[in-house]
Amino acid sequence: MQLSILNNKILQTSFLLLLIGAALPLGAAPVSDIGSIVEHKGYGGITRQGGEQLPTNLDVGLQAMDYIETVNGRLKATFAEGSELHMTEHTEATITKYYWDKDKNDGEIGIKFAQGTARFTTGRLGLIPKENILIETASATIAVRGTDFTTTVDELGRTLVILLPETECTIDGDCSPSGRIIVTNEGGSVTLEEAYQATMVSSLSTPPVQPVTIQNINVSMIDNMFIVSPPQEIKEVEDERQSRSNDSGTSILDFTDLDTDYLDDDFLADDDLEFTELDMDLLDVDFLQDVLVAIEEVDILKRGTAQAQGGQEFTGTSLGFDKNTQYNTFLDKGLGQLVFYRDVNGIIGIRVSLGSNTRIESENEGKKNIITIGDGTSVIITIRQGG
Repeated sequence: MQLSILNNKILQTSFLLLLIGAALPLGAAPVSDIGSIVEHKGYGGITRQGGEQLPTNLDVGLQAMDYIETVNGRLKATFAEGSELHMTEHTEATITKYYWDKDKNDGEIGIKFAQGTARFTTGRLGLIPKENILIETASATIAVRGTDFTTTVDELGRTLVILLPETECTIDGDCSPSGRIIVTNEGGSVTLEEAYQATMVSSLSTPPVQPVTIQNINVSMIDNMFIVSPPQEIKEVEDERQSRSNDSGTSILDFTDLDTDYLDDDFLADDDLEFTELDMDLLDVDFLQDVLVAIEEVDILKRGTAQAQGGQEFTGTSLGFDKNTQYNTFLDKGLGQLVFYRDVNGIIGIRVSLGSNTRIESENEGKKNIITIGDGTSVIITIRQGG
């Protein structure tokens, strides 16, 4: 009797396996996972190539051609060879390609971002050649030659890319970049090769802006942006910012409100393109969407240098923030002045009337800077700090 029951169970199991095998296409093999979600908070979803939909829960496997949408959630995914993908809220991405041969340490990774903010970190052991890692957005292609960077795509399709350092910068500001990032589109290409260098691309045919180094930012701030459970301090900042946005109405710098119609805003209005004292702090923010807008505004001014400077020419530093001189330079149209501001072991603030010929010589702890406005022959300003 027991033998008969056992035989029946064996027959039932064999029949079930036969049905499963028949359900698979001829010659098809089960698709293996290429990674998995290792941290998750909130709600998100994954859509497979065949239409299957899954929640972005912990330990859910990832496959090539998966479309990932975080909705109101955050996640961290780890790929088979060790690469990591962090995605914040309202981020959408497709894993367009993934291949890894662990025996040959060879493979390819392709990811396309539709919108949102993400951080991509290649495997520290470099098991997949960096030249085989390609990140795409609607407006740019990012060739990875580094190990750690962030990308932000806003609702207008503009793309921000920031190259992160290999490790935290030293106290004297010495940073080692995690490699190089080459950002390319139909309009041209730029290379990021210094820690915290960033570029912005506004459309597929518009050249990427020249690299800008973001100041007053560090690895801890970046980590906090992508941590699944942010510290209370960060949450309070986000809540306060949202509250201010609700009180003041629509802001072109606030891309967290999905109900805003940005097509109603004139982003090219003169008042919106001003680079003033307030804009120097725009690069010192926790919200990469705002950084994107700030970089675009500075680039608009730089591309129209003669017009933006009221026809005033100067050498020795550049408009906006100059990493080499540490000067912030902007135009005060209301007063008709160029403003030079530096805050490194002492503050320098100088206003020069447009049309003047002035030479500014500054020295701080052995570092010398010479800025020449016009021909520099009428007024000479000498400043020595420290020591």
